[in-house]
Amino acid sequence: MKRPLYFEILSFFLSMFIMASCQKKTTVNEPILTAGMNNFQFAMQQEEGEELVGVYYMPSWNTSPDSSTDRDSFWSCITGKENCSSLQNPGIWGPKGRVYNKKYPYEGPYLDRKPIAELKGFYKRDDPEVIKKQLEYMKSYGIDFFAYDWFYGRHYYYHLYFGPQSKIYYPKGWKIDTNRDGRVAVPGLVEWGDQLKVMLEVNAKLPKEKQMKWAINWCDDSHERWMHWLEIGSPDAKARKANYEGEKPDKELYLKVHEKITQLWIDEYFKRGDYLKEKDGRPIVYFYFPQDAESRAAFYGLKLKDLLDLSQATAKKAGFSGIKFIAVTAGPMLERERAYGLPTKWVAKNPSKPWEGGSYQNKQLLQEYVPRLKSMGFEGMTAYVYHNFMEKDNKSYADMRETYKGHWNMWSEKFKADPDFEYQVPVAMGWDMRPAGGTWPQQTGIPSEPIKDRVHSDKKSFLAKLVDAQKVSKKYRSTNGNTIMICCWNEYLEGNYIEPTEGHGFDYLESIQEVFGKK
Repeated sequence: MKRPLYFEILSFFLSMFIMASCQKKTTVNEPILTAGMNNFQFAMQQEEGEELVGVYYMPSWNTSPDSSTDRDSFWSCITGKENCSSLQNPGIWGPKGRVYNKKYPYEGPYLDRKPIAELKGFYKRDDPEVIKKQLEYMKSYGIDFFAYDWFYGRHYYYHLYFGPQSKIYYPKGWKIDTNRDGRVAVPGLVEWGDQLKVMLEVNAKLPKEKQMKWAINWCDDSHERWMHWLEIGSPDAKARKANYEGEKPDKELYLKVHEKITQLWIDEYFKRGDYLKEKDGRPIVYFYFPQDAESRAAFYGLKLKDLLDLSQATAKKAGFSGIKFIAVTAGPMLERERAYGLPTKWVAKNPSKPWEGGSYQNKQLLQEYVPRLKSMGFEGMTAYVYHNFMEKDNKSYADMRETYKGHWNMWSEKFKADPDFEYQVPVAMGWDMRPAGGTWPQQTGIPSEPIKDRVHSDKKSFLAKLVDAQKVSKKYRSTNGNTIMICCWNEYLEGNYIEPTEGHGFDYLESIQEVFGKK
């Protein structure tokens, strides 16, 4: 059985007091202790039986090849197709990009997705005034935290003595090459993090009672980034002088980069008072599609648990009691769909030349993969978007409500007797990828399942889904915790956005407030 909330909290702070009293043996990091106090206040605000509501936040980025021109990845696709990079990507649509014809016509622009005037319409993503308004809306309508979709490029080398690169994070005391302008020995940097940086700056300036909690949703899912990583030290990379002799993507460097990622979390995020933490002070990290990270780790003979264990050890070394990892999963469930299943291994065509490509193998169905999560080091799971449940596909929002109920019941029942693994009930407001070309991209230039791009909710149907989710959360509260995850604040290209727009106004935020009763 789980111990009472007050017992967990008092135990944590008693341990902090004892550690602080024994300074000859242990020194408590002041920022960590401060963060713990803030976490204590946050935990006490969550009355028994009250849901903790989270929402995913997707960053946008500049798609213009000209750095002096800002072409937002969201707005350029909503307002037209000419400058939409998602439609022109040959990697997903083939050499001609997205093909439109009489059978598959262009149906945009999608101007109903334009944010309201209070958010400055098609706003600049790092505008502090807009971000402040976003945080205020989240807080005032009952959202407790946001999970920021966090991306990291392992392959980037940079130079700390070179002005524009001098502010890129690098762990203190780690090796650099002083003869090459402070070139880092361990590559990697945050991608699309400009919004998060401003969000945290704005959040810190708000009164404590108005600040939003937040967490990382690590999206380590890009095959393109994986190939860039494997290209380190390749003949082409050396010819372009992108790499020097001795720089290669071997197992040792792969692990060191993972340690660097965790150290960045610690130094830049975990020590903050507004970072989401468990009652025992452990920071919470959401991990999007763990099968991708597992597959690539397997290339080095590693298990995903090896990576999570490394993160745990790094966090403990910094004074935390660990990290709580939550898997964000979804996938096919039918044998005939196994080809699209969750891979567990990436195999190079030529092991001595991995940059030439390879394949994802040992694919599992979702119901085969999920039981393995706990052994990997996860303490819970949730989802971003479920597209089906067994034979049922989402072709309408009514369908989506049914498929979600199937998942809610399956996973809640599976873990109801396990107090050490929670199922955070997920909710989505819909799905419609037409601004990005449709569901799903094919090399022919035509989407394979455009019928799935009509999963539209309204205030009434979304509210009903929230009510259903709340009932499931309460029914399994004793073991599944109290978190409900909503997708998404601003997935504009996938049709999953509760942020106020000209099309639906405050309908979705009002629904959240009505169901969860927070003012």
